[in-house]
Amino acid sequence: MKKILFTLFFSTLYLNSIGQCDPPITISSSNINFYNVDVNWNYQTNISSYKIRYKIVGSSSWSYKNNIDSNAVTKNLNNLTPLNSYLWQIRSYCDTINPPSAWSIADTFYTSTISCPSITGQFTNNINYNNATSNWTTNTNANRYKVRYKINGTTNWSFSGPIYHPNNSEVIPLLQQNTTYEWEVMAFYDSTTQYASLWSIPDTFTTSLFTSSIFDPIISNSIDNPICNSPTNLTLFASQSMNEPDIETTTIISDGGYFDIQTLSTGDSVGYATMVLTTQTISTTLRVGIVAGQNYALINSYDSTGSIIGFFSVENLSTGIKISSTSPNDGNNYTTGFTSEIHLTNLFINPNINGPLNFYTEIESELNDQFNDTATVIINCISNISENNSTQELKFEIYDLLGRKTKFKENSILLFKYMNGEVKKINTQKK
Repeated sequence: MKKILFTLFFSTLYLNSIGQCDPPITISSSNINFYNVDVNWNYQTNISSYKIRYKIVGSSSWSYKNNIDSNAVTKNLNNLTPLNSYLWQIRSYCDTINPPSAWSIADTFYTSTISCPSITGQFTNNINYNNATSNWTTNTNANRYKVRYKINGTTNWSFSGPIYHPNNSEVIPLLQQNTTYEWEVMAFYDSTTQYASLWSIPDTFTTSLFTSSIFDPIISNSIDNPICNSPTNLTLFASQSMNEPDIETTTIISDGGYFDIQTLSTGDSVGYATMVLTTQTISTTLRVGIVAGQNYALINSYDSTGSIIGFFSVENLSTGIKISSTSPNDGNNYTTGFTSEIHLTNLFINPNINGPLNFYTEIESELNDQFNDTATVIINCISNISENNSTQELKFEIYDLLGRKTKFKENSILLFKYMNGEVKKINTQKK
């Protein structure tokens, strides 16, 4: 018994000789914002680490910051709730064996600021069935903005941003049709997330009811140089109005000419493309991906970052050329509207014959709609005919079926009268 008592007495004396850590005695709060605060304390020697606890006044639940470096004299508390009174305390750890100090006295602060004003002047425009544009009055002191939105009456927010000053609008995407939404905007007044305003007052809008449009794309295929047996730029143009079914596959076939594929190598630049969408313009470079013999090649489309965003194939047939493409799946079956131009630079070789060159376009939508179009260009051959030491160009004139001289027209039956007396009847009707 005496031995046990002696041991206990000795242990108590030993602990007392070591001494318990003392908590910091000078604590304060500074740089108080809606969502952040810096808490401060006096420097202490012989400290291993610190621990902080904090909570909203009246709450029973604490939040903690653990393992704070012994040399630290300040710590940022973030993700606070605006317009609330908080209290906080700190304790010291001398080592990893002995108990920590008691908690310090409590310091309090209120999460409010006048240096981060909320954004005003919100309104919504460009509202359709699946997106809308949020707008607000810009603040010259803001660094950037963030937008949040949700279906009116629900609790789960979606977020957009960052939107860097001086931009003061943001497209809210992927909305449900015929649905009321609310949105708010927040401003950040530095490059971090510490100095931010409260969320603005909400603005509301209602998306429209979706009404599909007829599948009726506008197609135009043309060449720059009409001289026969010569290389030329080939331009492929397509556009769609909003709410038309998305294009799934496109095939273009000519009844003459060929692609100079045999001179191509992987990586060669063969042109460029431009797509104008409702929210952005995309410019790309066209480069050869795969060359499979002299009659087939795959062409890749690269954006400004060097990423492949699309591709199509070019092919030589026995009667002309073929271009094929399949549009990527964007998660829906209807377009928001676009225009697209593809420019192939001197890759197409004109046929070696006078007269019309036809480009037949066949398009199928993601909903199985069919569309056909025919574009016709006139190829001219220059013949060196020696007559009295001069040369003469072989030309033709165009007449309608009533014998009246006219210009080339699509969707017509025309008569081509050549200088050599030959007359050809050409049907330019769409297939």
